[in-house]
Amino acid sequence: MEVVRKIVSADLLSSFIDLPWARRGIEVELIVIPQVEKKTRKQKISAKSLKGCLKEYANPALWEKEEQAWEDNILEKYGHI
Repeated sequence: MEVVRKIVSADLLSSFIDLPWARRGIEVELIVIPQVEKKTRKQKISAKSLKGCLKEYANPALWEKEEQAWEDNILEKYGHI
């Protein structure tokens, strides 16, 4: 990624950037860094619904234990419900 740095008069920038009045009339350093958009799998998911987006992490062997998981955890932690 290439970064551009340049010293310019603040007056040149004041037409499109709102600078504090104390800074106008002086030289400022302008640094331009390109914004790189990363396309990830998360961006491919529809914003309307996230249903099924984690199905690849599902473990069918644990589905039977889901109903009792809360009670089992309380019993293990406190010894009673």
